[in-house]
Order: sequence, then C-alpha cells, then structure tokens
Amino acid sequence: MTKWYEKTGKDIDVVMATRVSFSRNIDKYPYVSKLKMQDKVEICEKVKTQTDSAYPNRFKNIKMSDITQDEAISLAEKGLVSAEFVSNVDGKSLLLQEDESISIMLCEEDHIKIQGILSGLELDKVYSFTEEIETELDKNLQFAFDKDLGYLTQCPTNIGTAMKASVLLHLPALTANRQMSKLLTTVSKLGLTLAGVYGDISNPKSYIYLLSNQVTLGISEKSAIENLSSITAQIIEQERAAREKMLGDLRYQDVVWRSCGTLQNARILSFDEFIHDISNVRMASTQGTLNIPIEKINSLIITMQPATINVSKGARLDRQERDAIRAEKVREIF
Repeated sequence: MTKWYEKTGKDIDVVMATRVSFSRNIDKYPYVSKLKMQDKVEICEKVKTQTDSAYPNRFKNIKMSDITQDEAISLAEKGLVSAEFVSNVDGKSLLLQEDESISIMLCEEDHIKIQGILSGLELDKVYSFTEEIETELDKNLQFAFDKDLGYLTQCPTNIGTAMKASVLLHLPALTANRQMSKLLTTVSKLGLTLAGVYGDISNPKSYIYLLSNQVTLGISEKSAIENLSSITAQIIEQERAAREKMLGDLRYQDVVWRSCGTLQNARILSFDEFIHDISNVRMASTQGTLNIPIEKINSLIITMQPATINVSKGARLDRQERDAIRAEKVREIF
C-alpha cells in the first residue's frame, strides 16, 4: 500500500505534512508514570480489543519490546511515534494503519495517543478522521475528563483539549532571508511554537520546520485548528513571495545546481549533507526548475534516515555502508 508520504497534497510546495494528535487517559487507571507493568498490559489489551471491534483488520499491533532497536528508531524517524516512546519500550504497544497515516501509541506519556498524518495542508481532514477514532474509543474506555478543565493528562500543559495540531513546513526562502527568528517571535505571541526538525532554528541543517499549537486550555479544538490554519496560510504567502524574488538570483541558482550535482553524482552521502542538499532541490522542484516529482523527494526525506535504511536492508549497517546506500538510492531518483 502507498504510504502517506508517497502522495502529494494541498499546498505541498510549502506544507510537507499535517499532523493532529489526541492524548487521552482511561479514567480508572493512574497516569503512566505510576502504572505497574500489569496495568500497562491491561491498557494495551483493552485498546487493542476496542480498535479490533470498531475497525476490524485495520491496525497492525506492534508490541514494542518485540521489535529491534532499529525498527523502533525508524518509527520515530518517520514521525509515527515520539522519541520518548522508543527510549523505554517496556509495556508499550503501537497500533499502526498500513499506510502509516494513523498511529496509536499506548503507554507513552499518557495511556493513549492517537495521531493522524497526511501530506500537504489537510488540517480539517486529518482532524476529522483522528477525532472520529478518539470518539469511538471513548465509548467504552471512558477517558478521564473534568467538566471545568477538560481532558486530564499527565503533563499539566496538555490539559484541556489535549490536542496537538502541527504542520511540517519547508521554508528555504524565509530562512535565506533571515526571517526565522522574527517568525518565531511572532507565532509565539499567537499561541504557537516553531521548531527546526533537523537542527534548531538558529543553526538549521535543512529548511524544514514544525509549527504547532501550544495552548490547550481555555480554547476549543476547532479554534485551535482555525488559528493554526490562519497563521499557516500567512506563512505560505510570505514564503511564496520570498521564493519569487529568489528565482532570478544567480546565487540561488548556483546553490540549487550544486546541490543537484551532489545528489546526482555522490557515491557516499551522509544524512546531514543529504538533508541540506535535498532541501535546496525540493524548492527548485516545486518552482519548476527541476523535473522531479515532489512526492519522490518527500519520500526520500523520510526513507533515507539512518535507522530506516538499516530496516530496509534487514541489517545493522555501519555509517559508511548507509551513506553508500543513501547515495545510490538518491542517484536512482536524480
């Protein structure tokens, strides 16, 4: 089955992906930090039983202690689970849809974390199908809820909607124009967070950033989605305007073609070098400068990460072996 990152989507030139997640706790159990192993086993089995009943054959059940370290890290590289989820796998399980657009983490920071993800800007769509699963599970699991505070979570900053919505942004032009610090300050005042995905904003390895809602208390899910959608639309407009000004710049063209030359010819390609160069080339692809489908570039960004390469080869490779495989796979596309 085609994975979500192998598809295109709305505003894909700037918005690489949309993600929405709900954190929930089952009312009668203590928070995860206080759970005994037997409690974790019970929670995982209860959720699996409920999902199997509501969605037969839809989710693969992955007991985290049964998979290799590379397989676990690869899940985090793909954004299907958090880094914290794979740091200690005892008593944890993952329910994963085949196209990887829906993942349900069990016994992460909270008992249940339901996450939906799609390519492009699809906030309403991702929210809709993720919230539908949350509602279905709540029918029999009875999530912890307070009429004044909202959904109760282990971390106080998530209390309320306990919903996180985010967009994965590719912002090479705003980065080149040194606008990211200003953008960070602006979105912070509007209740959002902005972070670099590969390296921090002050020293990014690429031009890929994650914009997320920060406020969960005293705001509805709908308002949070609308706020993120509105600000994302403004960022898209700013990035596209900045790109138009860069198109005729010989310095920009030189950067793109140098990166393209590396990706076309390299025999050894580290991940840091790859993610920098593919970020340059991705912008050129969306602008029509290079005839490479954007979904192929997005797929490379996901699948050429270290642990994911190891998993694809079924072996623990050393760095040079991975770098050689990465270079070969990239050359096949370019």
